[in-house]
Amino acid sequence: MLAAAAARLRERRDLVWVDMGGGTGENVDMMSEYLPLKCFKAIYVVDLCHSLCEQAKLKVKAKGWKNVHVVEGDACQFQVPQGEASLITFSYSLSMIPPFHDAVDNAVSQLAPDGLLAMTDFYVSGKYDTPMRQMHWARRFFWRATFDIDNIDIGPERRAYLETKLERIWEINSEGSIPWVPYLRAPYFVWIGRPWSDANKQLHHEQKVEAPAMFPPTFLYTQSWEDPEPDMKVMHINSNDTVLTLTSGGCNALNLLLNGAGHVVSVDCNPAQSSLLELKSVAIQQLEFEDVWQMFGEGKHPHIQRLFETRLGPYLSQKAYNFWSTRLWYFKQGLYYQGGMG
Repeated sequence: MLAAAAARLRERRDLVWVDMGGGTGENVDMMSEYLPLKCFKAIYVVDLCHSLCEQAKLKVKAKGWKNVHVVEGDACQFQVPQGEASLITFSYSLSMIPPFHDAVDNAVSQLAPDGLLAMTDFYVSGKYDTPMRQMHWARRFFWRATFDIDNIDIGPERRAYLETKLERIWEINSEGSIPWVPYLRAPYFVWIGRPWSDANKQLHHEQKVEAPAMFPPTFLYTQSWEDPEPDMKVMHINSNDTVLTLTSGGCNALNLLLNGAGHVVSVDCNPAQSSLLELKSVAIQQLEFEDVWQMFGEGKHPHIQRLFETRLGPYLSQKAYNFWSTRLWYFKQGLYYQGGMG
């Protein structure tokens, strides 16, 4: 969550961040790994628990953070002294706030017009939910009942209410291990939203896609083998053209854009090929030339894990994120030695 939020704020300064249910202030320490704390004019760690706030105050003093303020208060009532916040976060806290409508309303009312609200928490899907959130009934029952023992409500209502208030711009649904509990992996999500800009252009729900039976679990082609230049000489591509092409390694789709195509629709029956093109597209948009060249020119990057966490992953679809998060070692061994034709 913090890496995804920081990726969208790294060009801005004089930020105001409110961490609702911030506990001991650990998120502030973690944020410093992704964004210098000097970028924030003020950081407010808000929590209702006195003992957690005392620990947070000790941490602030030990770290020498001059712009971090610990507030013992209610997330439903806290008011930002500056009037509005650039970033508001709920990290595994909204599920423990029974009047969550009030907490969300209070946060949204104080979010700057260009601000972000980021949330991560455990969850279960609704009976009928979006494809990337949907769970089997047994998982829904097990996890909701398990967390309910501790009075933690991980139902779908909180995220659904958020999406009536803010425009969703990025979301990941995944699962993670539980300390001291083998085999079980708890479902969690990361969600980032912003004030509505245009309700008619909101992000559509991502669909689940699967490769045809007997397909390999990865891509076949890391690059397109065909030479696109002869095609360009006869097709006379221009900005009025919408071009349909096979994805393959993604090279031809990108080449069509370089040659002035107004819009390119890239299609492939193997979702891994689409994930490869998506990674190339995001890398071109988010990275410096040297990093792009190392990844796709040389096929190796010594810091791919860090790049993925801070610069690439926060802009990928869930399909592409899931694919690449388990295959970053491709860029250690060499991208062009991977795949069915590597």
